[in-house]
Amino acid sequence: MLNLSTVSFRYPLRGFLAWLALPLLAATLCPVVRGADKDKDKEKKEDKKEKVEEWVEVRTEHFVVASDGGEKTARHVADQFELLARVLQTTMPNARLTRGIPIQILAAKDGPTFAKLFPEFPFDKRRAQPPGQFFDGPAKTYIGIRTNAPGPVPFEDIYRDYSMMVLKLSYRNLPPWLEVGYSSVYADLILSDREARLSRPEPDDMSTLFESPLLPLDIVLGAGRDSPYYSAAGKSTVFSAESRALLHLLLTDPQFAGTKDMEQFISRVEGGADPLASARQVFGDLTQLQASLDAYVKQTKSPPVQITTAGGSDSSGAAKALSAAESDARMGDFEAARGRRGDARDKLEEALRQEPSLEEAEQSLGFLSLQTNELEEADQHFTRAMALDANDAMNYYGQGLVAMGRGGHVGVPVGAVVAFEKTVALNPDFAPAWFNLATIYVLRDDTLQKALADAQRAASLEPGESSYQRQVAAILDRQGQIADERKAVAAPQTTPSNSRASADTASASRQIPQQQTSSPSSGPSASTGGTPPAPSATGTTGRIGSTRIERKTEPGDSAPAATPSVPRTEPVAPPPPIEPTETRVYSMMGTITDVVCTGAPQIQITLKSQMIVMKLHADNFAQVTVKSAGSSAPIKNTACASLRGRSAKVSYLLVSGKAWDGEIQVVEFRPEL
Repeated sequence: MLNLSTVSFRYPLRGFLAWLALPLLAATLCPVVRGADKDKDKEKKEDKKEKVEEWVEVRTEHFVVASDGGEKTARHVADQFELLARVLQTTMPNARLTRGIPIQILAAKDGPTFAKLFPEFPFDKRRAQPPGQFFDGPAKTYIGIRTNAPGPVPFEDIYRDYSMMVLKLSYRNLPPWLEVGYSSVYADLILSDREARLSRPEPDDMSTLFESPLLPLDIVLGAGRDSPYYSAAGKSTVFSAESRALLHLLLTDPQFAGTKDMEQFISRVEGGADPLASARQVFGDLTQLQASLDAYVKQTKSPPVQITTAGGSDSSGAAKALSAAESDARMGDFEAARGRRGDARDKLEEALRQEPSLEEAEQSLGFLSLQTNELEEADQHFTRAMALDANDAMNYYGQGLVAMGRGGHVGVPVGAVVAFEKTVALNPDFAPAWFNLATIYVLRDDTLQKALADAQRAASLEPGESSYQRQVAAILDRQGQIADERKAVAAPQTTPSNSRASADTASASRQIPQQQTSSPSSGPSASTGGTPPAPSATGTTGRIGSTRIERKTEPGDSAPAATPSVPRTEPVAPPPPIEPTETRVYSMMGTITDVVCTGAPQIQITLKSQMIVMKLHADNFAQVTVKSAGSSAPIKNTACASLRGRSAKVSYLLVSGKAWDGEIQVVEFRPEL
C-alpha cells in the first residue's frame, strides 16, 4: 500500500504528481489481483470436476450391484434385475439363474462414468453410447449398464442375453420352437419398481405373421432341427415369428399362464418324449390352440400383461461404500472379463498399491495370471487371497487349477483334489469344480464311482452344458467296459491251460495304458474357465481345459504281477498317446424311450440313462447291427418300432451340427430285470 506520509509537501508539484499516480497504480494492480482470484476459482472448479464419486455396493441373492449414482440407484438396479430373475423362474420351470456365483453389475450413473467402464465408447453428446453390455464368462458373469439410458425398455438386449444364458444353463434338447421363443421373449419385458409386464411380440414378427398364413401347429410343435421350417441362423421366418408369438400366448393367456402346463411339457421332452405328442397331452386340443393363436395375432392393440411372480430376494440389506481401491479392483476384474488383460492388470495392481490387503484384487490377479500360464505368480496371489478370506470358494478353485497346471506330464498333485473338494464344500452349486473332480477321479478304477457321482452333480447343476453330459456318458461307458472285462475274467474255462492264458491276458490288459482321447500338449497350462471339453473316461490320460494330466503311481498301488511266460529283457515303454479320431465309437446303456420310424429307412431313437438323454440316428436301420445280450450273432429283420421301451447298450459315433448326438452303430439288447 502506498504510504502517503512519506510524500513531502515541501514541493507541491512533486506531491501533486504522487496523487496523480495513485489511480494509475491502482489500475495496474487490480487486474493482477483479479487474475489471481480467477486462478483460484478455476482451481476450485477443476478440483470439483476431478472429484471421483464414491461407488456403493448392494447385494441380493443373485446379483452384486455397484454404482457411482448412490445407494438409491444401486438398490433400484438390484431390484429390477431380481424382478427379472423372478420372471425367469416363473416362466422357465426349474431355471438356473447363475453359475453358482452372483452376477456382478456395474451401474454407471451417466455417460462420462460409462466411458470409464467402456473406453471404446467415449462420452460425446454428438454420438450415442449403448445402454450396456453383457459378458458371460466360464465362471463369472458381468453386466455393465448406463442407468440414464433412455427408452421404456433400455436394457432389452441385456435381458435377451441373460435369458439365453439361463436357457443354456437350465435345459438340453428343447424343441426348436420353444428355444426360439425363450431366446427373445424377454426383450419385450417392461419392468417397474415391483411389477413386470410383457408387451406384445415385436412389430417385425407381427408384420411377418400378418403377411403370411400361420403354419399348422403340428408343424411348429413337431419340427426338429433338421426341419426345413427351422432356421438356426435366427432369420425372421414365419416359423420363428410364430414360435415367439405362441410362447407369448402361453405365458399371458389366462388358460395357460400360472398353470403347470409348461413345466409338464418341458419335463416330458427333457425325458425323451416326442415333442408333438407331449404338446397334445399337455396343451390339449391343438385345433383350439391354433384358433387362439390366430386370434391373438389378429389383435391390433392389446395392453402389456402383468407376469405374476413369487416373492423373492430384494436389496433390503445394508449398502456398502466401496473404497477407491475396491472400486479399482472391481473395474479391473470387469476388464479381465472383457478380455482386456493389460488394462485389468494395471487397475488391479493399482488397487493393491492403495490397499495391500485387498482379497478381491489378489484373487482377480490370480485368475489373470492363470490366463497367461504364470502358475507361480497365480499361486502366490491365491495363497494371499486365502489368508485374507478363507471362506471364498473361488480362491480354492484357483489353487486347484494351479495344482493341475503344475501336474503337467507327471500327474495331478493331491493338492488339486483337496482344493476342489474345499471349493464344493464352500459352494456346492459351482458346477466346474465338480466337473474337475470327476476328471481327476476317473483316472483310477477304484474312484470311478466317485467320478460318476461328481460328474452327475455337475450335469444336474448345468443340464445345458454339453461337456458335462458327455462326461457322464463317458464314465458310464467306462463302467460298462470294466463290467464286461470282469465277466470275461470270471467266466469258467474248459481247461487249466485256457484258465492260465486268460489270467495272463487279464494281467497284461491291466498293464496297458488305456486310449487317450486328448491330444498331447506341448506344456502344462491352466484354464480359469469352468467348462473345458470333457475328457474320455476310458483313459488314464485326460485334459482339463488345456492342462494335460496323467495318472501317476500312488504309494498304495501294488506292482503289476509278473508274467514268467512272457520273457522280457528290458522294460517296455508305454505306447505313445493316441490322437482322437472321428471313428471313435462310444457306447451307453439305457432305455430306448422313443423311436421315430416315419422317415424309413432312417431311424431316430431317444436313449435315456438316469439323467442323461441321448438323441441318436441312423441313415439306414437295416445296416445297424442289432444283437441279443451276450450273443455275437445279429438279429435279423428287427422291426423299428420294436426298439421302444427296450433296455439296450447302444454304440454310436459322436456328431456335431446335427439334430442328434450320434450315429447308431450297434444296438445290443440287455436282459430285462
